[in-house]
Amino acid sequence: MAPPRKQSQPQKYWDRLFAPSSCLALITTVDARGAINAAAFGTCTRVLHNPVYIAFTTSLGTDTATNILETGEFVANLPAFDRKMLEKVMVVGLPFARGTSELDKAGLTVLPSTMIKPPRINECPRHFECEVEWTREWAGGRMMVCGRLVAASVDSDCVDPKGYVRWGRARPVHYCGAPYGSMFVRAYEAIDVNIPYDGPERDRFELNRRSMFEDM
Repeated sequence: MAPPRKQSQPQKYWDRLFAPSSCLALITTVDARGAINAAAFGTCTRVLHNPVYIAFTTSLGTDTATNILETGEFVANLPAFDRKMLEKVMVVGLPFARGTSELDKAGLTVLPSTMIKPPRINECPRHFECEVEWTREWAGGRMMVCGRLVAASVDSDCVDPKGYVRWGRARPVHYCGAPYGSMFVRAYEAIDVNIPYDGPERDRFELNRRSMFEDM
């Protein structure tokens, strides 16, 4: 069976494509000479709905941080909850020397992006191409990166005609954190719940939510 094709998503669907709001991600960047770097991040977060902004933190001095400061672009590639894919994520996360291709080491495939220089990763079902809006250095040698989304794409079988994620196909992943070693949990079992409250706060909440997405 042929693999699913990559499908560019219109801007009105970008927010609904990045769900849950925080996921495991493989971040791809390039340096000033165009050399590609990939790194695994346990937390990559959508921090604004419209326009869509995506943020993550990295350590100063890493290839990701150096490339971000040099070129100001990155792609957040969201892998699926699949053992073989997560093994590749673990390989990407190893401390290879600068100039080593993490994607080659992990057996992953480069796919050119549609708007920026850092590539997408073909084996990931969702991709978010970002231009860096700002960075901020923290104590402890950390840097937060916030990027504005300029293009989004997805495997065609992972979204419905209205751009909503098909959870059983995209299968987003959460990383359990360093104390848990190499443990991941799936993030794609969803339930729709009511709000058992009749006060004015509920009306304000619903009005705000409608106004936020009225042009989508």
